[in-house]
Amino acid sequence: MEISLETLFEKQKQLDDYIIKKKGLDTLTKQTLLNNSVLALQVEICELANEWRWFKHWSEDREPRNESLVECKECKGTGLVTGNPDDGWCEYCSSNGFIETNPMLEEYVDCLHFFLSIAWQIGLTADDLYTWDEELVNETSVVFTELLFMVARINGHAFLSKPIPEDIKLEFRISLYIFFNLGEQRFGFTWDEITQAYMKKWQINMQRQESGRRK
Repeated sequence: MEISLETLFEKQKQLDDYIIKKKGLDTLTKQTLLNNSVLALQVEICELANEWRWFKHWSEDREPRNESLVECKECKGTGLVTGNPDDGWCEYCSSNGFIETNPMLEEYVDCLHFFLSIAWQIGLTADDLYTWDEELVNETSVVFTELLFMVARINGHAFLSKPIPEDIKLEFRISLYIFFNLGEQRFGFTWDEITQAYMKKWQINMQRQESGRRK
């Protein structure tokens, strides 16, 4: 069953509300919360570019990081929940101790988390998140810089106006258009791959919040 964008939007709001309540972040101003989220999104976009790697013309290793076998962070490679035999089976790696990952896809859905978070913060609905399918025309390194530029514009009181002005809403939707088509056209991610990876990371983030573990 395909997971809709509306479902992801609601799941992100649920996670954010839980974090805000659990950590007492309701004392933050809306502007501070938005600024923090925009910066976090910019960091994640840069981490995505770092996994893509092709812009590193100075490097002998420019192959995208789309396949990797890594030690399970939850059980530290033991296959057990905390490395203690009494704790039992590690659900994150099926007790293998290692996990097959797609670092680029993981970074991409980290970006998606913050895009969705920013969307509800500035008062958008799930319907506002649907964009266009036009072909991206610039080379991928330029697309990344365009995306960072558009995301950097998501600040100031105009984005927190109610209702949000149409020209401001358009700026956010342009950044989403670039992001969605970057994943589909340049990286070949399918919607099913994106949503499955998102839900997996959502579960991990929620469990980390409930257990008090750090990222």
